Amino acid sequence: MARATGFAGETRRPWAPPVPALRRVGMELAVVAAFIAAILATNYALVRVPNVKLLDLMVFVAGYTLGFRRGAAVAVGAWLVYGTFNPWGAAGPLLLGTLMASETVYALAGAGLRRLVSPQRLRALPSRGSLLFVAVALACTLAYDLATNIFTGVTWAQFAGSSQYGRWIGVALFNPGALLFSAVHVGSNLLLFPLLGPALIKGAEGVKERLGWGG
Repeated sequence: MARATGFAGETRRPWAPPVPALRRVGMELAVVAAFIAAILATNYALVRVPNVKLLDLMVFVAGYTLGFRRGAAVAVGAWLVYGTFNPWGAAGPLLLGTLMASETVYALAGAGLRRLVSPQRLRALPSRGSLLFVAVALACTLAYDLATNIFTGVTWAQFAGSSQYGRWIGVALFNPGALLFSAVHVGSNLLLFPLLGPALIKGAEGVKERLGWGG
């Protein structure tokens, strides 16, 4: 195939991204994939323990160390696999989309917390600063459960052929089963975030330094 030529017969080479840019993209994909793999490994290991997972914490850590965009990619990628290949049954497209969108709240919180508290100010062991992680865990988990239970209520109303969406959403939010599962979800995150969050962030930041990833 003939190459395009410029003035004075100069051959123009097809444009290609510079090698450092390609390396950076490959590094980003590898790190995001590593987060997703860690989430899936722990999710499947804890599959028989309902609503106790490291998923939320790992997405939060990804948001803090990698930024919101990459943290959201971790959330979406993890749910795409786990929601599709779930031992308790695959999630439908609408539910899966709701789970993905709701999970990104943890990535957003992680990216936001980094603006307030730099990695250098975090202590790996629990400290008074861990109260920030408790607050983040509480706010994000309640928001996540609210969003997913509202979706459940709307789905139940449609299944029943009812137009009383408010009533069905109330049932989905406040029935004993939902309250129990939400209590377990909130309680486990209130423990996991302050106990493991700072150490995981320190570890992830150390990996970034070894990779020469400044951003």
